[in-house]
Amino acid sequence: MKIVICAVPYSPNLGDGVIYENIRQLLSELAPAAQISALDIAGRDGYDASTVSRKPLINRVPGRLRPSVVCAYFCLQYWWRWRHKWTEQLAGADLIVIGGGQLFMDAHLNFPIKLFLLSRTIRAIGKSGKVAIFSVGASKRMSNIGASLFQRAVKNMAPVRISARDMLSAQHMKKHLAIHGDVCITPDPAIYSQRTFAQHPQHAHGGNVLGICISCPLEVNHGVKNEPGYELKISAFFENLALQAIAVGYVVKFFTNGAPEDEAFKDALAAGLNSRQIVNVPRANAPAQLVANIRACDYIIAHRLHASIVAYALDIPAIGLNWDAKVKSFFELIGRSRFFIPSPIPDVENTLDLLSHARASCGTEKARLTLRLKKEVSALLDASVHQGSAAGARRWVGGNVDYENIV
Repeated sequence: MKIVICAVPYSPNLGDGVIYENIRQLLSELAPAAQISALDIAGRDGYDASTVSRKPLINRVPGRLRPSVVCAYFCLQYWWRWRHKWTEQLAGADLIVIGGGQLFMDAHLNFPIKLFLLSRTIRAIGKSGKVAIFSVGASKRMSNIGASLFQRAVKNMAPVRISARDMLSAQHMKKHLAIHGDVCITPDPAIYSQRTFAQHPQHAHGGNVLGICISCPLEVNHGVKNEPGYELKISAFFENLALQAIAVGYVVKFFTNGAPEDEAFKDALAAGLNSRQIVNVPRANAPAQLVANIRACDYIIAHRLHASIVAYALDIPAIGLNWDAKVKSFFELIGRSRFFIPSPIPDVENTLDLLSHARASCGTEKARLTLRLKKEVSALLDASVHQGSAAGARRWVGGNVDYENIV
């Protein structure tokens, strides 16, 4: 059986790579003989940190022209490079998994055009109906053109199953993509990280290591545009949080999920503080290293969603900072809404007080959510074999794991 996972697994933001590695692990456990590969819809071929980000170039284009420039650029990439490459990668595929991650979002038509172009290839090589859209995120706001491109992409793919990673995403998909059938709720695959990255040993530390996942204000400000002076205020928050945490006995580590903009801001912040007591963790070069960086902490505070999800998977208490509805949705899903801070600019003392309570209530939802995740993986494998028929249930077994009776 050949399975191709299509998303942005080689994004500089290594949270997307963590998602891919977990989907691959789950599929490998249930279908151990399967040949599983990745197709990056941005045209990347690996975890190359030296890749130049296109964001600064796009941001220089006047706002009204950006969608046209993005579409023109990616259409040219598709006709010159990607369509032949994608045709080779998808040839002979028995199942094409679209996901996970926030793929159904419209930032200057970036993902709408990429998924539409991918769907053209899928239809052209006769793979419509061999697709599952799996545990994706979807945004509330989409342009009319973006929604239309997504609708056409889904029509071309003719997916046998569709699942979103939270209720809000499911609602947005049904609204914008005009989906009339079921959209299942499937937890983000990164909650399986403890199993996927089990070969990486637990680091011994003293129980007081606070990992602060630093995010560039320009990358996380689109959800808080009504907050005047956001960049200066959130920078001051990170600085004061680090200094006050050190004062009360924490060992503070600055790290990122890997995005170049986050790394540059982190390094500048650490240099400005000029404190030997702050550990400036080098950029992770692969998903496993990002997980190891998080595993080396006792607590996590983060804007970035997958810093919190990986921490949850590793039973490390995390506090989520507000910038996008997906962060709030995740903390609601795991029953830890109390540890999501809705204020765009959190109060440092309140944050540290919340941190002191985080260890005592790590939550009990993980086992149930993990079973739900495994059940959906089993269901999409079954659907790929039976093409949506009502044939008798197939039993997928990986090693000593039997998921036949998951409910």
